Amino acid sequence: MVTYDLNKVKDYKKLFAAIQALGPTKRGENLDSVWFVSTSYSPDQASEYIRRATDGDDIHFVTRIRKGERAGWMNQDVWNFIEVNE
Repeated sequence: MVTYDLNKVKDYKKLFAAIQALGPTKRGENLDSVWFVSTSYSPDQASEYIRRATDGDDIHFVTRIRKGERAGWMNQDVWNFIEVNE
């Protein structure tokens, strides 16, 4: 899972391309800055890749979602993506 906040310069196109390059992705409705990503990269590797697509004042967070260690209220298509890619 990747979440981010772009500050002064908002180059979403560059950021989205970097996130999508990590592997299959899914964005949830009303979760504008959250992407679910299926990737073979470690969180450290994915974070470094994303960092190169952002500015020094931007922030992001990358984590793995582990099977059985998640909860929330989202659209079913997001849950389906998570379950298929665990």
